[in-house]
Amino acid sequence: MHPSPVVPERDAWLLAHGSALLRPGETLLGALPVRLDPLVPDRIPRRCRRPKPQAQERARFTGWGRIFLPVAAVMWVCSLPAGLLERGAHHTWYGLRRIFRGRVWEGGWDSAAGWFAVTTRTGTDDELRYDNHRLALAFTDQRLLLLSHPALPDREAARPLGELPRGRYALRREPHPARHTRRVDLAFPDGSWLALEAAEREQVPQLSGLLSAR
Repeated sequence: MHPSPVVPERDAWLLAHGSALLRPGETLLGALPVRLDPLVPDRIPRRCRRPKPQAQERARFTGWGRIFLPVAAVMWVCSLPAGLLERGAHHTWYGLRRIFRGRVWEGGWDSAAGWFAVTTRTGTDDELRYDNHRLALAFTDQRLLLLSHPALPDREAARPLGELPRGRYALRREPHPARHTRRVDLAFPDGSWLALEAAEREQVPQLSGLLSAR
């Protein structure tokens, strides 16, 4: 008999949302909200992006939208200098933080860690951008489910983003800097890994335990 699933009290909604996605005979071991480490790359290569038909349909201009298209184009051109400055500042700040924080992933975009980052950044099919960073992990006795993290979980169900079979992920053995108190590193059989950030410091032992479970 399996013990009660590990689910934080404040995130009790994950129990119902995770259980709703179980296969017949599958057991939920625990579920936790997480996010990618802040320094995991936030812009995935275009070659790694999958099409989002629902998002493209939402973004298509129709009716009055076509009338304002020239105005939007002018506004976009005028905003280019500010956008370039912002992009430069972003990379400078990222580089400085990287020096002090150290490495937060390894393996590149074509590795298992890259798949995890791309799947997270992609989010749901109706999101316009590829910059999602919040998700929930549901651990079962068969697999690891990557779920969306709805803003209002009492009104919107968490949706599956991807999954990994049990045994294809683990807690990384090499310790990370102790000053990163909410960090937990996720490792894969191909040698790649990436850093996750628990929602709260108190959830780190729970997340580490679920990643270590066999």
